[in-house]
Amino acid sequence: MAIQSFCGLAQNIDYNKIILPDNAVPSTFEERLVQLAWRNHPSNKIVLQNVQIARKEKKLSQLKWLDDIYANGNLNEYTINPSPLGISNVFFPRYNFGVRVSIGTFVTTSLHSKMGSYKIVNSENEVNERKLLVREEVLANFEKLKQFYKFMKLREQIKEDFLTMYKDSEKKFSTGEIDIEKYRTAVQSYYGQAEKVVEAQANFNNSKITLEALVGIDLSELEGYQQFVQKLDSEIRID
Repeated sequence: MAIQSFCGLAQNIDYNKIILPDNAVPSTFEERLVQLAWRNHPSNKIVLQNVQIARKEKKLSQLKWLDDIYANGNLNEYTINPSPLGISNVFFPRYNFGVRVSIGTFVTTSLHSKMGSYKIVNSENEVNERKLLVREEVLANFEKLKQFYKFMKLREQIKEDFLTMYKDSEKKFSTGEIDIEKYRTAVQSYYGQAEKVVEAQANFNNSKITLEALVGIDLSELEGYQQFVQKLDSEIRID
């Protein structure tokens, strides 16, 4: 029983770790992106506002019984023109107050209150669900960004190697050291690699655009982006 209780507690999700609060300083660049994506994207603001709406709806349902309280006023010769002789108006009071209470009032008020509580819980669960989705979406696109950046840089390095071989082949072909076929092969290899670089650059740019759409800010303007790029460069550098 104790083990089951421990496991149950261990499986609870701390949503303040899924999305760091605004006053928390992220320890990594990707956590900063998750935090910004949650703060800036309009769809996240909608689910947060839905929680506030659900709470106000519950409050309204709890005050529904006030509709049964009424007040009205009597207008007659005594209330409009009081007697100058000081005769009191005992038959026609100026104001009437009343309360209509029915069994249905107590039943429906309680049910509406419970429904309001359920709506609040559901709206809060939608917020938590959205937090999980935002984190997943941002981190998945962040991994793609890293992957395409490395692909781009590696292919650029290979392109430089092919360019060197192409220039060498061009020089040898001009002096007759190699035939036209070997020279054509060197040219095709270079331009084939150049096409791969263009493709890699497009993939990287698209992944960057996708991530910026989630975050709402140009990544290049974010503090820590240059350090992030430098780290990626160091991971693919050949010493």
